[in-house]
Amino acid sequence: MQLIDALPHTRERDESELALRVLLGTAWLALKGWPAPEVWTSLHPALALAKSRGCNDALVPIYWGLSVNVGAQGRVAEALPWARQMLDSAKVSGDAALLVTGHMCTCNYSFWMGRLVECLEHRDALLALYDETKHGHLVELLNEDPKAQAGVFASLATWMLGYPDRAVCMLNESVAHAHRIGHPFGLGWALSQGSDVFCYRCDTEEVRKRLDECDRLGRDNSLPVLWAVMAPGRYGMGFVREGKAAKGIAALKETLAVWDASGGKVWSPYGKAVLAEAMAMLGDIDDALQLIDEQIEQIERPGWEERVHYAEILRLKGWMLTLKDDLKGAEQNYLASLDWAREQQAKSWELRTSTSLARLWREQGKRKEAHDLLAPVYNWFTEGFDTKDLREAKALLEELAA
Repeated sequence: MQLIDALPHTRERDESELALRVLLGTAWLALKGWPAPEVWTSLHPALALAKSRGCNDALVPIYWGLSVNVGAQGRVAEALPWARQMLDSAKVSGDAALLVTGHMCTCNYSFWMGRLVECLEHRDALLALYDETKHGHLVELLNEDPKAQAGVFASLATWMLGYPDRAVCMLNESVAHAHRIGHPFGLGWALSQGSDVFCYRCDTEEVRKRLDECDRLGRDNSLPVLWAVMAPGRYGMGFVREGKAAKGIAALKETLAVWDASGGKVWSPYGKAVLAEAMAMLGDIDDALQLIDEQIEQIERPGWEERVHYAEILRLKGWMLTLKDDLKGAEQNYLASLDWAREQQAKSWELRTSTSLARLWREQGKRKEAHDLLAPVYNWFTEGFDTKDLREAKALLEELAA
């Protein structure tokens, strides 16, 4: 790059700079992660070069790198216009690879913003276009295979929309595809991010199995994003789901320190909310509530708006307030959680919060109100009856009906 800077501006010189910048962007994404400043400084100057030279092939990794750099810093709502620029450019140019990647990006940011149905719509649009022989090479440019990434986010959204078993089937298909593609970073990401489905289901054995493979891929291929951020953060959440709060706190604090130091903020609201949950489990309720409030502030920040776990974070705040006997505050947060879950059509979050609020009302002697709240939500479900959330809801309903 230093040598190129000294050359006079010619087409050959500009194309050489463009090619190097694209390669650098992909390498920085893999080595230091999506929010690394080197991603932006490598790729942002390349955008004007690619547009001026009409190099549509280069726009794919450039738009992806710039959008994910913004999104990973927590500015999810600001990242979405970058994805839409990809879709607009693809429609003008007719470039199928750019269109596929644009749908992947839009699926990604729709998920983080809690637009679950939109997430699935863009996954479906991507699948209608994706051809492994034509688009399998994109993983080398992006570190992510579009079909695998969109499938993972769609599986998480499907769990939230109230289909726990369907979510597992979708996830397994996406991970199998990532295995077939065989790209270490892309596969490790799919394994770790996808393990959230099993964390939501409280199937911690399956979480560990997938994270063990992600950790191995990261260490074998010198990819610290996998072994220092992706895997240990999910290990920590798994420990909390098992009731091992102290182990969960240690793993989550270590991971979040690395992620924060890298400039990463996406996922932090949920990761830190689970950390706060573990702290409250050990009696550190005031600090846990402060941490929760900081995450709510980040979620509500204009241009950030990472609302995918908002309903669950409000529920956790409600639960923490019950530990302080602030039952009015708890009810207010549970009701706010229900409003968000319903707006997002997130039946799984609605069930979890309805169960929490029904328990509160039961303790206050409002047994009929508790039953009338929880019964229609539980009865909506058609699958996943072996999962913890549905088993607990059923047991509570039976108690309330007795």
